[in-house]
Amino acid sequence: MAKVENKRVVTLKPTSFALFQGSFAAILGLAVAVLYSLQTTVHVAKATNSVLQGMTFGLATGALSIILLPFLYFAIGWLIGLVQGWVFNAVLGVSGGLVIGMQDEK
Repeated sequence: MAKVENKRVVTLKPTSFALFQGSFAAILGLAVAVLYSLQTTVHVAKATNSVLQGMTFGLATGALSIILLPFLYFAIGWLIGLVQGWVFNAVLGVSGGLVIGMQDEK
């Protein structure tokens, strides 16, 4: 059995935490964009006389959302993560750090 070694985390780089939060938010944004794209395509196809024309306009709107929403979600998630990183860093400094157990892999 490997020996567990305790390490103390005393600082966190806020931009690395922001990158993590932004990436997670971008993945959520992509999922939201895909669902929005499907919903818009079906709605526009029902609203027009021609199914092909409705699908074309619906897919165009959906494709635009699939491109833009993940970037927007990333930007918002990055800003929120940056603020959370600063707060977490301040708490780490005041509390003396966070002790975690680590072990070497074999």
